[in-house]
Amino acid sequence: MPSFVAWQKKYGPQGLQIIGISMDDGPALVRSMVSKLKLNYPVAMGDVKLGDLYGGVLGLPISFLIDRYGVTQAEYQGEADLNKIEKQMQSLLSGR
Repeated sequence: MPSFVAWQKKYGPQGLQIIGISMDDGPALVRSMVSKLKLNYPVAMGDVKLGDLYGGVLGLPISFLIDRYGVTQAEYQGEADLNKIEKQMQSLLSGR
């Protein structure tokens, strides 16, 4: 099954950058999870203000596929179909 860690390793050399945003109340839990899960991408703390910049975050998890120009190409609410995301991501990385 695909994962963000696997994608960062596989597609990072092609220009992919996974960025995690935690909406937790404090960084202690986030640091613990980053270490436990051995994440190979940065995780930042988010807040309501950041969520508002993306149209409001009404539920978690939420994933955005943003192209190299900063344009949101897709938004996935809830548990997303990772195979679908990977196909769209591959298309963006190849320039299609």
